[in-house]
Amino acid sequence: MSNSDLLSGLFAYPATPTPVGATICTALDKCHLDSRYRGLVSWEELDIPGRLIQTEILTKIDSGNIFFADITFPNFNVVFEIGYAIGSKKRCIITKNAALKDDQQLFREIGVFDTLGYAPYQDSNGLCEIITGMRDKLALSFEIESLNNSAPVYLVLPDVKTDLETHLISRIKKARLFYRSFDPQETGRLSALDAIEQVSVSHGIIVPFVNSVYKKSDIHNMRAAFIAGLAFGMEKKILLLQNGDDPIPLDYRDFVSRYRHPGEMDNHISEFASAITASIQSSRPPIIDRADNLLKRLDLGASSAENEFRDLGEYYLVTSEYQSVERGEVQVVAGRKGSGKSALFFQLRDKIRRNKRNVVIDLKPEGFELLKFKEQVLDYLEEGTRAHTITAFWEYLLLLEICHKILDKDRITHVRNHNLYEPYQRLSELYASDLYISEGDFAERMRFITQKITEEYSLHRGDEKSVHRLQTGEITKLLHRHDVPELRNILLKYLPNKESLWLLLDNLDKGWPPHGITTDDVLSLRCLLDAMAKLQREFRNRGITTNGVVFIRNDVYENLISSLSDRGKISHVLLDWTDTDLLLEVLRRRFIKIGMDESLSFVDIWHQICVSHINGQNSEGYILDRSMMRPRSLIEYVKQCRGHAINMGHSKIEVEDIIRAEEVYSTKLVTDISLEIGDVMPVASDVLYELIESTSELSYEQLQTAVSRLDIDETQRLAVIDLLIWYAVIGFRRESGEPTFIYTVGYDMKRFNALLRNREDSGVKYVINPAFWSGLEISH
Repeated sequence: MSNSDLLSGLFAYPATPTPVGATICTALDKCHLDSRYRGLVSWEELDIPGRLIQTEILTKIDSGNIFFADITFPNFNVVFEIGYAIGSKKRCIITKNAALKDDQQLFREIGVFDTLGYAPYQDSNGLCEIITGMRDKLALSFEIESLNNSAPVYLVLPDVKTDLETHLISRIKKARLFYRSFDPQETGRLSALDAIEQVSVSHGIIVPFVNSVYKKSDIHNMRAAFIAGLAFGMEKKILLLQNGDDPIPLDYRDFVSRYRHPGEMDNHISEFASAITASIQSSRPPIIDRADNLLKRLDLGASSAENEFRDLGEYYLVTSEYQSVERGEVQVVAGRKGSGKSALFFQLRDKIRRNKRNVVIDLKPEGFELLKFKEQVLDYLEEGTRAHTITAFWEYLLLLEICHKILDKDRITHVRNHNLYEPYQRLSELYASDLYISEGDFAERMRFITQKITEEYSLHRGDEKSVHRLQTGEITKLLHRHDVPELRNILLKYLPNKESLWLLLDNLDKGWPPHGITTDDVLSLRCLLDAMAKLQREFRNRGITTNGVVFIRNDVYENLISSLSDRGKISHVLLDWTDTDLLLEVLRRRFIKIGMDESLSFVDIWHQICVSHINGQNSEGYILDRSMMRPRSLIEYVKQCRGHAINMGHSKIEVEDIIRAEEVYSTKLVTDISLEIGDVMPVASDVLYELIESTSELSYEQLQTAVSRLDIDETQRLAVIDLLIWYAVIGFRRESGEPTFIYTVGYDMKRFNALLRNREDSGVKYVINPAFWSGLEISH
């Protein structure tokens, strides 16, 4: 007798009802008369006292060459062991006592066993014939070429989904665990072969068990037991979740992660997510020889474009907004502080300037204040005259800057080009007619012009303190110190020798007084756009390609639009970010600057330099949630994490580094946003500090109480709350549990308020953005 004829292994069956076990034991006794079958035993014959039953059973399955299981009355233990045996690549024979009454409907809805097949019997003799007739010991084959790294987790969902399942799915997404799922509402029945394939290509599985008080809980839990057994047999990462003590039997309770409230579930998901990430990373070759070298070599650049414009082109992310501006379709680029306005400004400017035939007027009037001009001149002009005066002022200033740029750019070129020589000389002569205006940088020239206008208007007005009427000719004389018509005519003759003219103005709003945006500030911007549009029309009519773009803050743009009767007149793009993948791409491009393969994904690099999860959430998502969806904030936070890790001698960014970096980052963010709010509404500059040590969720009454400590009236309180929403300090929680902030709805304040009103009857819960939790010591 050869070893190939011997059967060894386990016969599993439920302890109750007893007729099943009695028939199986009788059949085994008969088979044991033949020495070839003495290695096949029932679970009751195992030497279990004093040992863990699941350990002994699974060990016996592993050591045998065949596994029998009876499913006449399926229970969790037996179904789990069937899955384990198949996953362990053991020959699995399923039997069913046809003499006993069973639940056919249950079998049909479970769906596993009809695809696996089973051998029916009516008594011990029939079962003995099945056992002794078994010659094929080949296990079910499920070879795979590779694991699924893009969706590494397989999730088994119940038919009836409660708040617990909703929370589970939300937390899985929060941890950025991309998953495939079995959902009976979509698929209906679970095919054993499909389940085997899905588990085999997974890095891990998640199975929530359902309390027996819920409908169809028995069906789901049987499917879940089979999947769990498969995963254990294939040695996958496993998360079996159970709320309380029901329904998992004591035999396998040690395999289950129990929780009493959803917060405990989050901790289990966090540990599981870290294990999955580690599994994915172990299946990939390292991207560099040592992780600590990679962390130290990473060059994140500067968070502010002004500090990195020379290197920006190496990793700038070209977006559709950038392309619209480059095509000359846009007059205004609006965005919050840190959203990338200056980065677009520098990248666009540098690209256009590569063509020597382009003329680029790039103006960043930092420190420019129209305050004295406004107080001494504009406040004493009628509304119509005021707009005309500012427009004429901008037009004159832009013409002078075009002249200044051309004279500087073609200082040598015009000597070698006879088409340029004569108009250049005439332009130079005319421009230099006022020495003080022609010298210095842009800020100095602008300051000198405003000073001269102010002085001359004061002389013109004398001691009059009332509103003063000025005729158009008087305004022109007041403003212009050059022969502007002649200046314009020479430019119209000179510029056709160029390919295009670009007028780019950034930081205009930086120069405004830090006491809020006034109607005159908005009027200045509107008049600037009118002056640029006028020059564009004049030059384009002569065939000169001309484009003008102003870069401003969102709140300034909103005030501008509200002041216009024709709101569709100004073409614009918003740079506020809503796509998290694009934000991560900003980081990835900076990472690969050190010479890594450009085909590497963000995750490929990130998991080499940072822990995968923190507090139940994937680490990049955790940082993104605290970035306010601003590239500058994201870069600053990651730089803080990297710096702390290097200082602590860590080979990669650890959870401790992220937490410590958050303390510094969040505190600075509180200060920065307070200043931004103060620029718009000075009385509200300290409103964030009224939220210190509050809870992360507030009722409307609690929010009102905090704001009212500013000692302001009701109208102002409502305006302050709107500012807190606009700056994404507060949002509200939806029914799904996910928070909604202004950037969640594409920075559409009307949509945000509409969603908020829809929830007023159910009691709105305001939530404080996690970016501020550490800085404001928020309890959560």
